[in-house]
Amino acid sequence: VALELSDRDEALNQLKSHLLRAQQQMKKYADSKRRDVQFAVGEWVFLKLRPHRQHSVVKRINQKLSARFYGPFQIVERVGAVAYRLQLPDTSKIHPVFHVSLLKKAIGDYQVQGDLPNELEVATDELFWPEKVLGSRINVMRGVSIPQSLIQWKNKPIDEVTWEDNAYLRGQFPEFCLEDKA
Repeated sequence: VALELSDRDEALNQLKSHLLRAQQQMKKYADSKRRDVQFAVGEWVFLKLRPHRQHSVVKRINQKLSARFYGPFQIVERVGAVAYRLQLPDTSKIHPVFHVSLLKKAIGDYQVQGDLPNELEVATDELFWPEKVLGSRINVMRGVSIPQSLIQWKNKPIDEVTWEDNAYLRGQFPEFCLEDKA
């Protein structure tokens, strides 16, 4: 019995040492990709906002060309080891504390605070609303026919018309009639 217990203890010690070595290697690899950034109170920084997170706030036609960094904003306070409170506009509806990975130091002299995108300040359903159907087509993708309509949007110029899937339009705007062509 004593021999079995000593073999078991030896196996457990070996497993613990291998686990510790694996954890150290993973930490070393993860730390090599991290950067140690610290900001002082009063500095100006740009704020990185992710468009896919803003999608629930506003209806966007295309998010591909939306800005990645907004600002600059002034740092008001350091909150914890890796978070900072920013001086955001009074109209913003997002929490003013951000992780250091979302901040980028502003180079140069900034005395004027930047603006947040309008999508974060006012959540309204009137931003993108279909006005009329200008045309239709059937797009074949991977052997599946997808009916699409050319939509002119309210309060948008004629050069900002887009092709949208009819299924998407029926889901997002159920009261909009796709059969009426102008």
